[in-house]
Amino acid sequence: MSDTQESPNLDDLTPEEANRIIHSHRKVRYGTACWPCRQRKVKCDNKSPCENCIKREHAQLCSYKPNRSATGKSISISSDNATPGKKRPRSPDEREPRRSLSNEAREAISAYEPDNTETTRYVGQNSIPALLREQTSAEPQEAIGIRQDMRSLLGLDNSAPFPLMSSRHLDRLTSDISSELPSDREVMKLFRTYKEIPQPFWGFVIDIDDLESRLMVYLEDRAKNARASTKSTKPVSASWLSILFAVLAVGSQYHDSPYHVRTRDSQKYIQISFHFLRLGNFLLRPNLDSIQALLMTSFVLLNDMKAEASWALLGLTCRLAQSLGLHRTQPLDGRHTPDAARKEMARRKLWWTCLWHDTLTSLSFDRSPMTNIPCCPIPLSPIANAEGWAYLEAMYQLCQIISQRLGPDSLANSTYAQIIENCDAVESIRDKLLVQLRSKEACKSAMDRLQHFAIRLHTSFIISVCCRPALMRRDSNRLESPQKKFLADRCKANLTETVRMFLAMHQLSVIPTRSWAFTYHGLSSAVLLGILGETKADPEVRQLQGDLISALSATAAKEQTSPLPHIHKSNLDIELSGPLSRALEALKNIYDHGSVVGPQVKREGSISVPASGTRTPLPQMQPAALLTNGMMVPPDRSVSTLDPHQNAALAMTELQQQSGGSVADFSAGVPFSQMPPGAQPLPDMAGFDPASYMSPMDLYDSIFWGE
Repeated sequence: MSDTQESPNLDDLTPEEANRIIHSHRKVRYGTACWPCRQRKVKCDNKSPCENCIKREHAQLCSYKPNRSATGKSISISSDNATPGKKRPRSPDEREPRRSLSNEAREAISAYEPDNTETTRYVGQNSIPALLREQTSAEPQEAIGIRQDMRSLLGLDNSAPFPLMSSRHLDRLTSDISSELPSDREVMKLFRTYKEIPQPFWGFVIDIDDLESRLMVYLEDRAKNARASTKSTKPVSASWLSILFAVLAVGSQYHDSPYHVRTRDSQKYIQISFHFLRLGNFLLRPNLDSIQALLMTSFVLLNDMKAEASWALLGLTCRLAQSLGLHRTQPLDGRHTPDAARKEMARRKLWWTCLWHDTLTSLSFDRSPMTNIPCCPIPLSPIANAEGWAYLEAMYQLCQIISQRLGPDSLANSTYAQIIENCDAVESIRDKLLVQLRSKEACKSAMDRLQHFAIRLHTSFIISVCCRPALMRRDSNRLESPQKKFLADRCKANLTETVRMFLAMHQLSVIPTRSWAFTYHGLSSAVLLGILGETKADPEVRQLQGDLISALSATAAKEQTSPLPHIHKSNLDIELSGPLSRALEALKNIYDHGSVVGPQVKREGSISVPASGTRTPLPQMQPAALLTNGMMVPPDRSVSTLDPHQNAALAMTELQQQSGGSVADFSAGVPFSQMPPGAQPLPDMAGFDPASYMSPMDLYDSIFWGE
């Protein structure tokens, strides 16, 4: 068709119509590289999307339209939520803070640009975006436009700024942070602490060597800028800075410093890390860096005895990981290159780290983990099947068993055969480890020995969890008396092993006493052993309990400088949360008196100094002399401060102690008329309410969770 046939009447042509015609006739310059390739100054094959964009997993950014926001590169501070090709208009209240933010403050933190390599968001095959993608796949340029238009309609638009804080407040926080940045020596000191202690046991940073290499460059540039008049800092993303400060926060918790110094520093650095997460718009534009930083944020909260906050943040982290499709195996589409395989392994490791911490924390609260879904295979090294599993690989295997078999509903309805099968599956992990981790004698280094103890601790604790139905009431499960006795004995043996491994680790490292998970496993196992009567029945258990009390009673602080107002100065090396503090107090009372006694009714002559295995023998229980509402109360104990349910618990506990620790009778809630001959009968049971009977697990839950 000729141009004259399409040319409009010039007499009727308005300026708006002329602009419309001009823009409608614009063509893509296929001889020019796409926008991402121009940014990286690499060769482009001019396809749509090009091979480079496909390889870097951001095909949706492959566009041949000119980048009109390139003039904004002179701004040294910008957030990860900037949209390529668009300028976000500034509101009047944002302009003044941006002018007031000095260049020195910005350059002290270092410049960082938007992370243009956005990770592809995951949506299911039956979702509307996936259907639109398939229908428009024949025309790539049109498909990109349609998907961009549909994002806002479907709530998937990620070009908006961080929704929970204004840019004005973000800039003010950035200015405040610039005056609190640590020195290079402080950074390296805490980084080394993290790399040597937490990283081998939790593996939060997927590529620790790459992080260290980039850190060296970052510190060198920062030092050059401090001396030079012309700033030449290489840009780093806000998400990467969030990883760096999260590493410093975790390193602070395990560094050899007094408690209040560690707490002060870890809180400061984790707040800075979270600020960079907000600058990176982690809610709308999550990436692998922000997921790693969020995992470490949850870990810091957990070790700071804020387990509920940590559990809640883990839920958000797992949701963001799912939005990136980390739980799904990525199709390589014929691109079986080493780089693609490495990226796929990193994604799988990150997802299984999320699953690990969500599973273990949920298990502690007896809650259902949200990561209990079909997901990608466990990331194993090429030599894992031939030579054995490393520590992190073994923990992935253990958490898979917990996720699939030990949910609250599954555990409550387990049969005897299922319980035995679960225990055997957990024990089999020990036989599949690397040779140097299978036994203490085979360990080649201190790290090998610590990881050997840690694997034994975790597996023993999980086996005891598998056997807990034997400690419930008789009508709460399908177990018969011989089965309950066998499982109860196995439970006690593994609880003892858990405490033993905790103390073995404590002799070599600060890891167990400064990690919430290790502390919870060791302390809860010791308390449950005391409730089961093992303090009196087994001298080794009593020795272990005394040593554990000594370990958790903490060492004196090395410095007495005043901490910040919100950090209470303590002459202890550690502080425990409410549940763990109550559990430690209960353990001390069991150790001193043989029963669970609240602080308000502690007996005279109670020993308050740190425990040890050489403490005084357990006092013999005095005959019952008082009855209150049918409840037995020793003659030297105050009655007014006890409620009926607590009286019942004390009566049952002391009666069980005198009967030699018979688990089967106590855990089954057997009436007193059927108690074994060794037990002392109560003088009068007419007023005793059978509903007040408490099994070991009921009493255990009342101590830890106040139930």
